[in-house]
Amino acid sequence: MNKTVMRKEVDYTKSVTQQHIKSLGQYFTNPAIARFMCDWACRNAKTVLDPAVGNSIFLQYAADISPNCELTGYEIDKKILDFFGNPTSANIYNSDYLLNGWDLQFDAIVCNPPYNRFQAVSNRTEILENICSHTGIEYSSYTNLYVLFLIKSIFQMSNNGRLAYIIPSEFLNSKYGVAIKKLMIEKRLLKAIINFSNDKDLFFNATTTCCILLLDKEEKDEVLFYNLDSVSQLEKSTAILLENQEHLSVKYGEINPNEKWRSYLYREETVSYSNLLNLSNFCGVSRGIATGANDFYCFNKSKMRENDIEDSYFSKCICRSADVKSIIFTEKDFSSLAEQDKTVYLLDVQGELTESIKKYIKHGEEEGVNKKYLPAGRTPWYSMEQKKPAPIWVSSACRDKIKFVRNIMGIKALTTFHSIYVREEYEKYTDLIFCYFLTPIAQTILRENRKKLGNGLEKFQPNDLNSALMLDVTLITPEDCDRIMDIYHSLTTTITDAELDMLNGIFLKYLSDC
Repeated sequence: MNKTVMRKEVDYTKSVTQQHIKSLGQYFTNPAIARFMCDWACRNAKTVLDPAVGNSIFLQYAADISPNCELTGYEIDKKILDFFGNPTSANIYNSDYLLNGWDLQFDAIVCNPPYNRFQAVSNRTEILENICSHTGIEYSSYTNLYVLFLIKSIFQMSNNGRLAYIIPSEFLNSKYGVAIKKLMIEKRLLKAIINFSNDKDLFFNATTTCCILLLDKEEKDEVLFYNLDSVSQLEKSTAILLENQEHLSVKYGEINPNEKWRSYLYREETVSYSNLLNLSNFCGVSRGIATGANDFYCFNKSKMRENDIEDSYFSKCICRSADVKSIIFTEKDFSSLAEQDKTVYLLDVQGELTESIKKYIKHGEEEGVNKKYLPAGRTPWYSMEQKKPAPIWVSSACRDKIKFVRNIMGIKALTTFHSIYVREEYEKYTDLIFCYFLTPIAQTILRENRKKLGNGLEKFQPNDLNSALMLDVTLITPEDCDRIMDIYHSLTTTITDAELDMLNGIFLKYLSDC
């Protein structure tokens, strides 16, 4: 997106801190997207709502399209309201949309809601209780904030109402997205999902994969799924785009809210493999250690010396996925990182406190670390959650291959890696399972549970992997187990294409119908 088009928005991002923008999830909508959404939702509307006003772009387009409509907006951040003002003289409330105005209904609702983690919202319990009391539905505390905005807006649609939202498309394939998908399908509100395969021009101050949701209360038998290459395709009129653009039509009776919807958007072919079981039969996947304040808890050798803190207060820990270059992580690899002064030590205070550690803890309190979300929930606040080192790590995000690492050294890792624990009865297969995860066929099957983020980034949550499928490794013959282990023992820092091809061939014959 050309930043000169949104010069005032650029100025705003310079006038506040990045922490302010991130904490409130403020990302500015491309004008072409805003106009398209308003053109579809606001034409002939008498009342229009924007639940997250920001720079008022939706209200301005709504006023252009329906000059006589009544405009209403909510914006929790006074700073952004003061900066952009109220160019349409709308009824804008500087208050929390999720807690106000439930009794109001609107002919058109257009919104780019905040994209921040709901767990970081201080009054999240109050919000969830409020939503439950008005909808009769209980939602998980892991539900993202933008989904809660969408839920409330659905209940505020008038009898002839239309709704257009632009939100991250990851909810289509996430566990927390099941409830909202179910709501849209059961009420037969969902008309179309317009996904953008290229995230480049969606927001000038963020990179994320998004989609436009179009909802209305008209009778309909199917949902339309579009996958656009460029925002420029929205320059067509809404009617022309929806009627003539290539899309997939899926009957309501054929859509399952419990399934991932990525196949509708990307037209992925589903290949049937044999002998697959849930990964959770063999392994348990959980997140790495979450400190809640990496700057405070993570150390390199230099920082340890500067603060004169004894080695006994630290655990060896990988803090950055990029630091791990080898697929098999050993004592030698760790020593090399430590010598390079990489951040590979985690503050893990146990036992009596020396004067130096007391001084550092006091420094943390002066910096407000003890009041941050995760530390504030610990007793004492400076302690660290205790997690057993995992034999296999998997990176939580990737762009090409999924990164698996065999943790021979048995050290800890932060959330940059998820931890894969092989169940006790299958521990003898640990090295074999690791080899399986390295193969293209295993990664193809695992990727069916991924979430697509921006800039080609793909992300896995622990439960995405727990619910993914993998080969039943108990079916592998002793002869093939020996062949796999011979390859495993030859591995050092990387795996060659020849070794990968051999492993892939072995596993593939168990996945193919014979």
